Amino acid sequence: MKCFECGGEVLKTLGSVKMTRSDGSLIIFKGIPMTQCRQCGEQYISGKWSEKIGELMRQKETLVFEEMLSVPVINLYQQTIGKGDSDLTKRMAD
Repeated sequence: MKCFECGGEVLKTLGSVKMTRSDGSLIIFKGIPMTQCRQCGEQYISGKWSEKIGELMRQKETLVFEEMLSVPVINLYQQTIGKGDSDLTKRMAD
């Protein structure tokens, strides 16, 4: 199989899938069988595994977490506006 994005070689691997819950929190599913492009990193997950992830996301109350991570978040828009970049505000309105 060739990568649909760049035409590079695609290899079977185990990887991680990042999903955002409705409350904005992030869940990372590790150990997902997938194929990944060696050239650009594009990941392809089978329908079976996509359905399984979707099913788990719908069962959010019963998910058992293996570990919890602390992730820094930067709101670039607020930081930029806070520094007086009114030009950015005008461009965002366009």
